Amino acid sequence: MNKIEVLLIESSESDALIIAEYLLESKTEQYEITHLINLEEANTFLSDSTVDIIIVNLFLPDSYGIHTFNHLINKYSDKPFLILTDMKDHLIGINTVKKGAQDFLIKDEINSSILSRSINYAIERKIAEKELRKSEEKYRELFERSKDAIYMSTVDGDFVDINTAGLSLFGYKKDDMANLKVKDLYHNKADRDHLKEVLAAKGEVSDYNIDLVKKDQVTVLKCLLSTMVIKDEHQKIIGYQGIIKDISDKKKAEKALIKSLQDLDQANKELLHLNATLEEKVNERTIDLVKEKELGESQHKEILESIRYAKRIQASILPPMKKIKSSLPESFIYYEPKDVVSGDFYWYEEVNKKPLFAVVDCTGHGVPGAFMSIIGYTQLNEIISEQKISTPGVILKELDKRVKLALNQNNKEAKNSKDGMELGIMMVNYDQKKLEYSGAMRPLYMVKDGDLHIVKGNKFSIGGSSFRKKEFITTRINIEKGDCFYLFSDGYPDQFGGPRGKKFMTRHVGEMLQGIAHLPMAEQGRVVKKTIKDWMGNEEQVDDILITGIKF
Repeated sequence: MNKIEVLLIESSESDALIIAEYLLESKTEQYEITHLINLEEANTFLSDSTVDIIIVNLFLPDSYGIHTFNHLINKYSDKPFLILTDMKDHLIGINTVKKGAQDFLIKDEINSSILSRSINYAIERKIAEKELRKSEEKYRELFERSKDAIYMSTVDGDFVDINTAGLSLFGYKKDDMANLKVKDLYHNKADRDHLKEVLAAKGEVSDYNIDLVKKDQVTVLKCLLSTMVIKDEHQKIIGYQGIIKDISDKKKAEKALIKSLQDLDQANKELLHLNATLEEKVNERTIDLVKEKELGESQHKEILESIRYAKRIQASILPPMKKIKSSLPESFIYYEPKDVVSGDFYWYEEVNKKPLFAVVDCTGHGVPGAFMSIIGYTQLNEIISEQKISTPGVILKELDKRVKLALNQNNKEAKNSKDGMELGIMMVNYDQKKLEYSGAMRPLYMVKDGDLHIVKGNKFSIGGSSFRKKEFITTRINIEKGDCFYLFSDGYPDQFGGPRGKKFMTRHVGEMLQGIAHLPMAEQGRVVKKTIKDWMGNEEQVDDILITGIKF
């Protein structure tokens, strides 16, 4: 039974006794009550004592209006407050909640159930507030550390906020914010009016080409703008937020590439008219042009890599279950991030009607892991869309190459870099009744005819500064009706819990999956979730958790 320490500040002895009796009637919680009659005693008590919740009457002998309670709530902002009011105090109670209290109760309407429920609600809400503040601090750090310009503005064109990278890009300083207007950044003032019309119609734009100008009003920047509208509770547009990427260097490289290609084309035409005596000269000229072309292509590729960034919040990159179940109807996904954002993610795509499914575990969790997950998700999508690769081992080899390039891990300065990801990826060929699998430090678990089989992944992760030659093997497996396949990150087996506070371990994962493989997949998903929750008990979650299952 949970033990909750309550500080009750109530000048009415009779009301205090009634409230205490209600609390002692609870069958789910054990309450330890400290009763004080005024704010002075409460301040003295709280200066060297701890409680789980403070219940305070709005009208006390030494209170002087609602500002008295504002002071108390602000002074002990880490504690949940439950306000007691008489019927006539209803509106004051609401205002107190708006000022920071978690809930209020009208005395005439209180009973044991309502009081207990309100206490639990107030404590849970305060915990949620603390977590949201932590998340806000993390996202503020992400905002300031971004290398791209991130901004928020009003409809009228006033900047609400713009990060350091944004100010630097356009040559401004923090002191300029008060007088800086959005219209000051547009090279062609009509472009802003057109963009506002597009946003009003669509709600957002991605990779919108726009010419912006620096503070000197002379230097023009070629930019990509991804922005979305901000609406109030009445769905009225009240502002905009977005990301600005400077692609001026990319545009210069593209022009250089085009010029090189044009020069090469001209050289080829000249070859048709030159006689044999000019062959050596033509070869020298062609070699020079090819070098220029290769240089332009190299610059072009580096710039393209530099502009790949996550376009939306992490939740938007996860494929919808409806899409997954259209090709893999018997499946479940249990996804439990440790923090607000996650370093684990699942990925799905189809190539030539062949489903591809992956479970990815990126370095770290929270905001650092989320950065890495955006890189992994973007690179997987590009490999499929650009190269149409469907063989899992080939995908992992290409992904490793791309991640190392994106994280600049191929140079000597990155010799200690361990950033990267572990993952398992499978491809289903329904026509041939085969499943192809390849893993980077992650295994594939299969239950066939009641027996557990484990296909180990290759002992190489994706990314990192290792210069060993990596090989990712593709394993082909015949599939039959009733076969079950499972992929999971290391968050599930590494979770501490149980009677001795130990890790769950991969051995227990295999035993669990073998024992539930006969169940429908929806039921398997519920068992997987309940098992780890029961194991954790009161232990803190140590990592992101992701486990998936597919039955044929």
